[in-house]
Amino acid sequence: MILKIYRADKVRPLFFQINLCTKQVKTLKSKLKNQIRKKFILSIFIFIVLGFFLCFICINSLSRKYTAALADSAAEFTASVINADDAKNYIITRKKDDNYNDVLNSLCKYADNSESISRISLVSFSNSAGYYIFDTGGENLGTKVDYDEYNLSVKAELINGKNKWYHSDKGNLYSYVPLRTVDDRLAGYIITEIDNSFKIRCLIFTASGFVLLFIIGLALNFTVMFFIEKEVFSPIKKFTDAVSGFTGSVSGQDTDTSVLFQTHEDNEIGYLGKAIQKMFLDINDSTKNLSEAVHEATHDGMTQVFNKRYYNNMVNEFANSSSICIIYFDVNNLKLMNDTQGHESGDYVIKQAADYIRQFTGDSSYCFRMGGDEFLFVSKNCTFNEIDRIISQLDNDAPYILSRESDKIKCALSYGYSYGKGSFSYEKLLAEAEENMYAKKTELKKLLNMPER
Repeated sequence: MILKIYRADKVRPLFFQINLCTKQVKTLKSKLKNQIRKKFILSIFIFIVLGFFLCFICINSLSRKYTAALADSAAEFTASVINADDAKNYIITRKKDDNYNDVLNSLCKYADNSESISRISLVSFSNSAGYYIFDTGGENLGTKVDYDEYNLSVKAELINGKNKWYHSDKGNLYSYVPLRTVDDRLAGYIITEIDNSFKIRCLIFTASGFVLLFIIGLALNFTVMFFIEKEVFSPIKKFTDAVSGFTGSVSGQDTDTSVLFQTHEDNEIGYLGKAIQKMFLDINDSTKNLSEAVHEATHDGMTQVFNKRYYNNMVNEFANSSSICIIYFDVNNLKLMNDTQGHESGDYVIKQAADYIRQFTGDSSYCFRMGGDEFLFVSKNCTFNEIDRIISQLDNDAPYILSRESDKIKCALSYGYSYGKGSFSYEKLLAEAEENMYAKKTELKKLLNMPER
């Protein structure tokens, strides 16, 4: 039964796929990190924008209620300090008295004490125009107020003076409150102008708060990303690096998979890492065992050159080469050495022969131990000059004595070669090399006066 040998290059495609997956994991990790960072910042930004929008709506509502309440308070205060009958008399006579000035001063002081009250006026309207009675804005008693577009639209109400209302213009709120005499005659309208400073202050405060929140959010983002980097991406990087290093073990490199993950035991990734680490340790051990098994199956145990089993797997490859050189080696007197001086001396001779032939091997040159005292050197896709250099060295070294100087039995290395290029028969070249080896063996025995055995 022929044992099929699986060499390292047969297993290597599996590790190439693992390495490719590792690179894809690294790329995915980088993309995932960027996506998490972007989505986190985007989430913070959306939260800030939506929060600010909702606060803006709330501030608008609150500002309207606040300014309306402030206008009502100002109108109530104005109505409390102004005597409607006196006001009616002021607009008729256009004359001021001490009480007029006291009232005006009270109104001005009240307006000055409020940051939001821009102006308080009492205006009497007629069909043609309106006339100031009191005004904190500096208008004198009796100053004419022409109807603008808005006042013209509510002219009838301004003249009759039955209701109060609010009007907004350019962000400011105007309240219109009628002031009537004891006998229910209209003295004029208390017009209070409330600016939007309260709203602006609220918006500035809110915007500042949300800017601060955004900064805190960014800081939180970096903190979270640092945590994710430490607890997730860093272990993934160690894992992928370990995988990349592990794939090199098929070439004989040692890989320390203990650095796969260095996380807390309570960390899920840490548990996963330990499981994966164990898997890789098992795979690594299996790979080493496989490499050792492949080596043992393809190499001679004593000499560590290739064995005949591996040679049989390589024959077809040799036969299909563009050129081939075969050198057949034989150790003379090995049986006599074993019988006379023991197998320890014979083993020494065998190892010496293997070491000598091994020096000629390379990327496309192989040394095989074919039997007890026979070795085969095969070089594929070689030039004649390369072979001529090897043969010249063999001839110069001949007879190459393999035994120790102290040994009584002398063992020498005999050889024979053949060379083929282009179209050739590998079996014929092998037979030719073996025949030439036997011729050299006979010649060598005569030269060294070796016995025929």
